[in-house]
Amino acid sequence: MSSQYWKQPRSNAELAQQWLRRVGAPLPFILEEVNKRMLARAQIMRPVEGGVVHQGWLHPATLPEVKNLFAGRQFTVFAPHAIELPVAPVDQAAASFLAKLWPGRPAAPKASHATALAVNSPLPLGDASQAMVWSPLWLHGVEDPGQQLAEWLRVLKPEGGVFFSCFGPDTGKELHGVAQSLGEVFPDFVDMHDIGDLMGKQGFSDPVMEMEKLILTYTTPEKLLADWRALTGNSLQQRQKGLRTPARYNEALICLEGLRNAETGRIPLTLELVYGHAWKVKRVAKTDIATVKVSDIKGRRGSK
Repeated sequence: MSSQYWKQPRSNAELAQQWLRRVGAPLPFILEEVNKRMLARAQIMRPVEGGVVHQGWLHPATLPEVKNLFAGRQFTVFAPHAIELPVAPVDQAAASFLAKLWPGRPAAPKASHATALAVNSPLPLGDASQAMVWSPLWLHGVEDPGQQLAEWLRVLKPEGGVFFSCFGPDTGKELHGVAQSLGEVFPDFVDMHDIGDLMGKQGFSDPVMEMEKLILTYTTPEKLLADWRALTGNSLQQRQKGLRTPARYNEALICLEGLRNAETGRIPLTLELVYGHAWKVKRVAKTDIATVKVSDIKGRRGSK
């Protein structure tokens, strides 16, 4: 499936390594911005009672707000490597309140952890056990998006939902020529309609897809390159040689300078953000028994 889905196949092992490098770095602006936009859109979603699964581009700084949105639900986080997660303010406030009611009770709630899980591996959760899956900027990096969607569908309860974001095909369009001139492989990103079709094939009901474009501008090519690395990393199976030598890096900077807008004096970078959500419908079991009205039966009367 992965080789058919991507023009440039992904590597789950490389995605996990990129994730590990990014999770300890400062929170990238775009992940913070996407998180805010997902939270705003999710206000209208009303999944059934039950737990919430977070599996996506995880940065500890973005989790408290997401946990607050689903306060009172069991919140399970899966990541390529186990890390300690911050305590949500609502949990901290509840623990402090209970400590005042019952002296001797610890005021600080216990820290939680992300459960280590290899990319595209089966979730250690039962069938139809969860109410919601939350996944920021993840599907465009995995080897097999169909397999990931199928696993999310498996663990969702009937009337449970998935809400995700990923990059669309215009992401980094200014860099295509730069990559080609440097002999680098540039990742392809999928159109939102193709993702919607894939969700339908996997069994989700009435996927709703939305797209918006952000154009970031930079004063220096160095800052643009740093942000691009923080945003995407390199999860392709065909590993790029990269810009590891000073000569290669300087060549990239020269190419990026050629993108500078004469009017604004800044270098643009387009990000196409795709948001999608869908529900798992309750299937009605089919039977082999057909009901036919007597009045609908037509036939010749037998001879006497």
